[in-house]
Amino acid sequence: MNWIPKDPLSKIDIKYKLPLGFVCLYLFVFGIGGYFVINSVYAPLNQEILFRLQSESLAQATIFDKKLETLVRRVEDFASDGFIRTQTKIQLENPNQTRSLEELKRHLLLNKLSLVTEFADLQIYDLKGERIISVKDFSFQFEKNVNSDLPKSGQKLSSIIAPNEKNTFPATAIITPIWDIHMENQIGYLICIVNLISVINNTSLDYQGNLDESKIEKYLTFVDSKGVALEVPWWFLKRLDPIQNWQNEDEVIGIKVISAKEENSVTHVGRHTCKNGKEMFGQSYPLKSAGWNTLIELDAKDALIPLQVMEGKLFGVALAVALTTLILLFFPIQYLVRPLSELQKMAFFIKEGDFSKRNKISSEDEIGQLAKTFNLMTDAIEERTTNLEKIANDLESRERELRIQHNRLQTVVNSMRDGLILLNSKGEISLSNEAAEPIIDKLGVVEAQLGIKTCQNHEQDSEKCLNCLFDPFKVSSCELKSNDRIYEFISSKLPSLGGNSGKVLVVRDITERELMKEQQAHQERLAVLGRTAAVVAHEMNNPLAAISMYNQMMEEELPKGSPFLEHVEVINRNTDTCRQIIRELLDYARTPQPKAEEVDLQIVVNNSVRLLTSLYSKKKIIIEEVLETEDTLIWGDSTQLQQVFVNLLDNAIQSINSREVNICIRIGKLTSENQVFVEVKDNGAGIPLELQREIFEPFFTTKSSGGTGLGLPTAKRIITAHSGDLTLVKSQKGETIFRVVLPLQEIQTTNFETDPLKV
Repeated sequence: MNWIPKDPLSKIDIKYKLPLGFVCLYLFVFGIGGYFVINSVYAPLNQEILFRLQSESLAQATIFDKKLETLVRRVEDFASDGFIRTQTKIQLENPNQTRSLEELKRHLLLNKLSLVTEFADLQIYDLKGERIISVKDFSFQFEKNVNSDLPKSGQKLSSIIAPNEKNTFPATAIITPIWDIHMENQIGYLICIVNLISVINNTSLDYQGNLDESKIEKYLTFVDSKGVALEVPWWFLKRLDPIQNWQNEDEVIGIKVISAKEENSVTHVGRHTCKNGKEMFGQSYPLKSAGWNTLIELDAKDALIPLQVMEGKLFGVALAVALTTLILLFFPIQYLVRPLSELQKMAFFIKEGDFSKRNKISSEDEIGQLAKTFNLMTDAIEERTTNLEKIANDLESRERELRIQHNRLQTVVNSMRDGLILLNSKGEISLSNEAAEPIIDKLGVVEAQLGIKTCQNHEQDSEKCLNCLFDPFKVSSCELKSNDRIYEFISSKLPSLGGNSGKVLVVRDITERELMKEQQAHQERLAVLGRTAAVVAHEMNNPLAAISMYNQMMEEELPKGSPFLEHVEVINRNTDTCRQIIRELLDYARTPQPKAEEVDLQIVVNNSVRLLTSLYSKKKIIIEEVLETEDTLIWGDSTQLQQVFVNLLDNAIQSINSREVNICIRIGKLTSENQVFVEVKDNGAGIPLELQREIFEPFFTTKSSGGTGLGLPTAKRIITAHSGDLTLVKSQKGETIFRVVLPLQEIQTTNFETDPLKV
């Protein structure tokens, strides 16, 4: 049964496979055995170390517990001193008794603080936690640490107080209540600041016999109820000389305070890894008198050095045996495996196309016969490969020439800006360039939307025109419209090749050229209109002025009630009408030059509405304003813009014959283009579809009388000068909508569109 379907060492040379397999098997067996042996030693050793640490932590907790209890009792004796209680009562009743305060301070210094070397300061606080006196008058800020620990009764040890810039040693506070002389009322607290370095130093000197010798890195740590830790190196406990000057020496003596945030992130009991990356053994025991824990830690790496030495020896023995085995297997492998390796290399060279290699194996066994067969096979493959390479080179050379010609032709065709379409004898497209692709899509998909502009053979029928273009036997030229684009088609026949004829269509987009022609014609018309308007204004203003003057003189001379006064009024009205027509001609002929200023479109529209409402007071005009945006500030000319909106509203009112006029004005914002729009919608009769394209042409009007046909063209020119647009959105019976679009950003007067017309 095949348990292993694939050789796990299939990618390794055969000359290395046998010795490597032996070594791997040997190391595997040796590793498994060594693992079980080492583990059988590690577990008891770990238990023994933890047991000893537990005993040491119990011993140290007992020693320091006894020391702290002694200090607590001493502070309790201090608090029961009658002089201290009496003087404290006096200070509480009369805080200004300076002499009494000095006597109390001297008594605490000489008779109390000097008795115990571990005491650093004695302080008295009232029941509110306000300090009354401090013997040493250190500028330590203990209030933040002590106030939160003030007990209502009994004694208490505060948490560990870390040193800072003013406090040069770690400390704790023994807090004892002070009662009055009759022991009836509590009047304050006696706070004794204990120097923890002195406590540790004096206690270790007193109990040198109870400390084991240790060359391994080892620590004694006190952890208070809040998690603040005081770490003491073991060598500090074993020193025989007392510290005379402990200030500013924490780097020398190795004692440091660890904050609760750092301490709580690591569990120090058992075998663990500290924040500095060291692996340690640790055991703890509670310190009952203070509510703290005593923790002893030992460097695991140093403690397990003997076991690591044994591991190194075992590994050295295993490595020596493996190397010896490899040396002994070297010679058999050379004679057995080397021929197979040479055949493998030869096969690799053949695969890479190198047929010059031949093996030199001369043995008469099976491997030798295989080597001779390899050489014969290589000769045959080399001969066939040479012939195939020669044929392939010829084919590649011919293909390269054809590719060059094809690429040259393709480059020329694709680089043409005009579209090129090649038709076969069936009228089918056999070749086209990139410029012709959009035109082909339009011819095939939107054929019904094509319109004839000019055609040699067909005036109106676009379908016949297309059939003529795609007929390979006809030569024709035409211009076709598709949506807003104009295309020129030029065709020519191809010479017959192999009995098949064809046709070439060249398609050119002439939209821009036609637009330029139309713009040029429009500018010429405007120039003529400007000159005509100037002449008309000049020639007609003087006669009109004379007619108006004499008409006014006649009106003054005629007596009241004269029948000729009615004729005078008719002359006045018609004279004003002529002046208005001339003014509109001049307004349209002049190039709008807006005065750039900040304009609120909403205010301009409201002013226009008020003006039109007052003019048409006899009609019932209902104007609805819809404001869809608050952003209506633009740069422009408010007078010209008001002229535009007055014209649009006036046209809307005049287009409605009934007395009730409904107009809706909508102001909104085109967010995508940063533009604001104003739509004017009325309920009039609408503009016929065939006339909608001409409403912005000069002198074109749909009014039966009184219209000059210059209102909308003038309005469009004003909006264009403001970098905007005026369009007819929709017009049908009962609904006509004009839209004015203006940019929100600032426009510069120097960039306004100019007109070639000069008046």
